Amino acid sequence: MKVRVFIGILFLLLQVGSMTYARFIPERFFCWAPYDTHVKFEVFVTIDGNTLNPEDTEARYKYKMKGWEQRSIDNIFSLISQYERTYGKVDNAKVLMTYSINGHEEQEWRFEHE
Repeated sequence: MKVRVFIGILFLLLQVGSMTYARFIPERFFCWAPYDTHVKFEVFVTIDGNTLNPEDTEARYKYKMKGWEQRSIDNIFSLISQYERTYGKVDNAKVLMTYSINGHEEQEWRFEHE
C-alpha cells in the first residue's frame, strides 16, 4: 500500500515540476495552461536562389507553413531550426517567416546557415 501511495505522490510531483518548468521556456510543449497566444504566420524558403512553393515548404518541414498557430511561435522556430541544422544542413536554405502575435504588428524571423 505504501509503495502505491509513494508512486502516486511521485507521479503528481513530476507533473507539477513539468508544468512549472514549461511555464518558463518559450516552446511550452508540456504546459497545461490554456493557449494564450494566436499567431498568424507564413514561411518562405529559398534554396540556391529559388523560392520553394508552399507545398514543397510544407513537405520539407512536415508541418503547415501558413495560417494560424494556437501555441507559441517558438514551436515553429524550433521545428525549422532543428531541421535546418540536421537534415537540411547541406541545402544552405534561407528561411523567412513573417508572423503576427495576437493581431499585433507583423514581425520577421530569419534562419540562415552561418
